[in-house]
Amino acid sequence: MHESDYKELRYPGLFIDGSWRAASGTVTHPVINPFTEEQWASSANATPAEVDRAVGSAQAALHGDWADFNLEDRIALVRRIQDEIRARREELADLHTRSMGSPYSASLGLSGAVELIDAYVQSVGDVVFDYLRQDSFGSAFISRRPIGVVAGITPWNAALREVKKAIPALLSGCTVVLKPSPETPFGAALFTQICTSAGAPPGVVNMVHGGADTGESMVIHPDVRKVAFTGSSASGARIASVAAPEMKRLQLELGGKSAAIVLDDVDIDELIPLLAFGAWSNAGQVCTSNSRVLVSRARYDDVVEAFIEASKKQVLGDPMDPDTTMGPLASRRHYERVLGYIEQGRASGAKVAVGGGRPQGLTRGYFVEPTVFTEVDNSMAIAREEIFGPVTCFIPYESESQAIEIANDSDFGLHGGVFGRDEQHAMSIAKKLDTGTVGVNRFSATATSPFGGIKKSGIGREHGPEGFESFLEYKSYNIPTNLTADLAEGYPFA
Repeated sequence: MHESDYKELRYPGLFIDGSWRAASGTVTHPVINPFTEEQWASSANATPAEVDRAVGSAQAALHGDWADFNLEDRIALVRRIQDEIRARREELADLHTRSMGSPYSASLGLSGAVELIDAYVQSVGDVVFDYLRQDSFGSAFISRRPIGVVAGITPWNAALREVKKAIPALLSGCTVVLKPSPETPFGAALFTQICTSAGAPPGVVNMVHGGADTGESMVIHPDVRKVAFTGSSASGARIASVAAPEMKRLQLELGGKSAAIVLDDVDIDELIPLLAFGAWSNAGQVCTSNSRVLVSRARYDDVVEAFIEASKKQVLGDPMDPDTTMGPLASRRHYERVLGYIEQGRASGAKVAVGGGRPQGLTRGYFVEPTVFTEVDNSMAIAREEIFGPVTCFIPYESESQAIEIANDSDFGLHGGVFGRDEQHAMSIAKKLDTGTVGVNRFSATATSPFGGIKKSGIGREHGPEGFESFLEYKSYNIPTNLTADLAEGYPFA
């Protein structure tokens, strides 16, 4: 598609009860192409009254036709959604690249959305919804039912993140109100349409556009029973504080400052592609990015040198060019923030070994060079705060115990990595890292294992059967023992 195809693109702002509706307010949010730095579309912000209507629609749908969908019906619906996502992959990727700047070749992967749906369907098969339990006090029938209306608030950095909120909610029998980031509203809008055209009854999947105020209206709404949010730790803390009075269920996937520990027996040729992927993917705008690399002094110079050479192979430019491997940052505000951290790193005494500013020859677009800092101390802001850009800090260590101490000396605890030829030894180090996930000689997590963080990196887990926990409520029926035999048919004992 060409830029001219989108000149008048403007979703009306609300998808409620199975159809688009024009937002009544006058506030709109410009959507900027971070490569051209030009506005190419806009979205209309929902008012609090319109958020109320969207939540009301989702609440009503819980007691309508949706209540008759059993698990098999819900799986069939999700499979139809998956098929439609596949069919519209190029359109979804194009919308994401023009909104966020990710290379189109990467956007086509849709952040693994299609594969994630496979994993969610596989994982829900491991969830036991109804079972019997007996002990010395008697018998109980235990049922797990959908918690109700879910507010799904998604970030700008990855395509179709709505899948991570909506699909487990639908498989659990919940209904959803989505709010995408105002920087990237259109992939979410198309996804919402896809859910309805695939057969979700009206009101099961709704969407509102808007910024933080719209999100807060969703969080405080009394009929929202769960908030599923991905974003910054500061925003997550705000959500937790305003959700607390209503005791809402929370699933918060927040920031990170992941450390990769490089062991002395590592094979550098095998290491560097893994480190480069973990550092430069999506221009470093990834919550699990290995932005701190810890290397012993014995291997430090060799690893740094090899990593710098890999960084020089990144091709920055037009995200629609298939040769581009790194696009611009998502917005001017974020671009200025990342450059500010680089200057702060210089001022604190760290050395810029490569990069450190705008690439030569690119006079427009929010581009920042792949930047490598050496001589970094873990007390520096660039080693402690999430930069969320193409900035990697190399920190030397004297012993493996010191490396573990440095890695754990962080306010975050989302992800980490350990790299070494002796995988048993690497695993022994990984067990000592204070994080929700750890990669041992790999970067990414599997889609059926629980994913999430500790400390300021969040609450709750996504993926795997554990990812369904916060979408389901337990209800126990304490029953006479003489009824157990009649109820037991078809239900497992646990």
